[in-house]
Amino acid sequence: MVRWIAGINPESFVVIEAGVQRPIEPVKRCRVSNFELRITRCYLLAPAPVILGMTLAAANRPVVDFNDEVIGAKAGVREEEETDKEGPPAASMLVHLDNIAMHKRAPVQQAIADIRMEMKHLFRSYLKARGFKEFEPPSLLAQHLKVAAMFSEAFLAQSPQFYKQFEIAGGRKRVFSIAPVFRAENSNTPRHMTEFTGLDLEMEIRHDYSEVLYLLEGVLLYIFRQVHRIFKDEIELVRSLYPSSEILLPEPGQKVRLTFTQAQQLLREEGPAEFRHVRDDEDMTTPQEKALGALVRQKFNTDFYVVDKFPETARPFYAKLDDTTAAGSAKGAVKVTNAFDMFLQGQEILSGGQRINHPDELEARIRAKGIDPASPGIDGYVQVFRQVGVPPHGGGGIGLDRIVAWYLGLPSVHLAAYYPRTPRRLLP
Repeated sequence: MVRWIAGINPESFVVIEAGVQRPIEPVKRCRVSNFELRITRCYLLAPAPVILGMTLAAANRPVVDFNDEVIGAKAGVREEEETDKEGPPAASMLVHLDNIAMHKRAPVQQAIADIRMEMKHLFRSYLKARGFKEFEPPSLLAQHLKVAAMFSEAFLAQSPQFYKQFEIAGGRKRVFSIAPVFRAENSNTPRHMTEFTGLDLEMEIRHDYSEVLYLLEGVLLYIFRQVHRIFKDEIELVRSLYPSSEILLPEPGQKVRLTFTQAQQLLREEGPAEFRHVRDDEDMTTPQEKALGALVRQKFNTDFYVVDKFPETARPFYAKLDDTTAAGSAKGAVKVTNAFDMFLQGQEILSGGQRINHPDELEARIRAKGIDPASPGIDGYVQVFRQVGVPPHGGGGIGLDRIVAWYLGLPSVHLAAYYPRTPRRLLP
């Protein structure tokens, strides 16, 4: 029996009958070290192949290569790692995805998946407790990413933005959605995917847009604090493979909120030399965001913060201008919006703000952005605001994959997705 069991290929599916007993000495290299199984019967239900495309030991090592291109016969294994004496070669993301079942059997991937699902649940429960109603935006539209349709052209949704606003126009006061989002950008970076899960919300504004900012700030901090409380073991497991520092969150009443101008000034005065001349009318680059995150952590002892009042040049046409700069401002002064981003460890995880709710103002802003209000997709959007009087409103969008990845300190959002999609990858 022992000889037969020893011949079963690794990763086969078996059923055993056994008694639980104390070992003579603690079992090494096992999480449960004070108990062992005394096997009396073993059944082989589904044998695994003799040679695996990727072993569980390799799947349990950190992924360091996220290149989608296959180069040579040994693509997926770094040459220097083939002689690594501490364990088996580390596989690339390409090899992981080509061996998706083994990829998912790795405890670290299961930990990441559990945290991801909990973040989605926490987002939904927090909003429902505050009167938000869930809705389902469509994924097929009349513009954006072209796909084959039954009788006519159809396109994949790049954002549920318009549909969130249609819900507000339709009489809902607070709505949210959890849905796939698609992007046509040829971005082959650890920060981007062509498909990701969006956590979106929109709400009626009673007094001013800070209501939106505070609520979005609240839902993110709630998610991060609950995950830290519930998933201590899983976070420790992830960090054993992908080392990262403990996330610093602001103490109650000590949230960090900077205006865009203040953030740029901080970079000019205390940031790296290459940012001495950053401008208040240009959007931040990724290196700027990371440098700002390091400064905020150093000065305010937090990794989570808000940058508010983005310049209108860095925001879409539906962003509401700040009334104090939209009219009567000094000539040449930078026009800013009631729009903000939220950051974690120097990386953007949310964009939000107040939207334009008056059709004439909306049409003027669309023209100012060089877009024809009568163009396909835009004309129908504007017409909704002419059908009824739409209340002041605002909202925000969160990339679920990003908040999982950046919270856990992962090197790529691809590790946070179930089946990552990139410009070069559509399988499995």
